[in-house]
Amino acid sequence: MPCGGHVMVARFLSANDFLFSKSAMVDTPENAVVVCDLEKRFGAFVAVNRVSFSVRRGEIFGFLGPNGAGKSTTIRMLCGILRPTSGSGMVGGLDIRTQSEEIKARIGYMSQKFSLYQDLTVEENIDFYSGIYRLSGEERRKRKEWVLGMAGLSEHRKRLTSVLSGGWKQRLALGCAIVHQPPIVFLDEPTSGVDPLSRRRF
Repeated sequence: MPCGGHVMVARFLSANDFLFSKSAMVDTPENAVVVCDLEKRFGAFVAVNRVSFSVRRGEIFGFLGPNGAGKSTTIRMLCGILRPTSGSGMVGGLDIRTQSEEIKARIGYMSQKFSLYQDLTVEENIDFYSGIYRLSGEERRKRKEWVLGMAGLSEHRKRLTSVLSGGWKQRLALGCAIVHQPPIVFLDEPTSGVDPLSRRRF
């Protein structure tokens, strides 16, 4: 998928080391995500204005921008939740316009706003998302125990999600987003509203 435009993007190599580069917008086996002139309008309002970038497989890629810059809207288009007004994009080799359901099955997505069910227990939320991603049997059991351990919630599996602290909720949300071990994960401000200590642990 060649793209005539280029944009300046930030590629995070580590916590303290990043570089800025111009990348050719071409869908290749080396690229996990490719976006070309992606645009989203809500009436006369332009939320995302012809964004182009590519993300290599195994790369950690971050959006930088103020509130209202269109970061979350871009992520929602890449996840197949919003349909673009114009432009194109590929996620894991799948077209965001015509293969949105296939994309949803192969990615992990953690939204900016906490989106798990508050009236379910920790364990019930994990079971629910395991079912969505069609995990079953021993794999389902092992992945649930992994999520509980990763989130530090093994001893709180029977607690209602509504009573968890912000940090625990976010770690549970992350666990549910990756319970099916997706090759591509989208995190939309995963530590928003979390205290500094929990943010560091996250």
